[in-house]
Amino acid sequence: MFTFSKRKHWLASQPDLDLLNQQLEELQEQGLVVESVTPVTSLLGAIDCYVILLSDQQ
Repeated sequence: MFTFSKRKHWLASQPDLDLLNQQLEELQEQGLVVESVTPVTSLLGAIDCYVILLSDQQ
């Protein structure tokens, strides 16, 4: 399990989804399975980060 909160630049309001998708593809190529991707929001409803749950294929 890990969190992803990297943004394209410091003024961006949400995490960089292109970079998240790229990193998830790399993890899948290494044999990991993405079980879930859950957004974590602020009190105002803006997405601050994503929590990603991974598992081995074994």
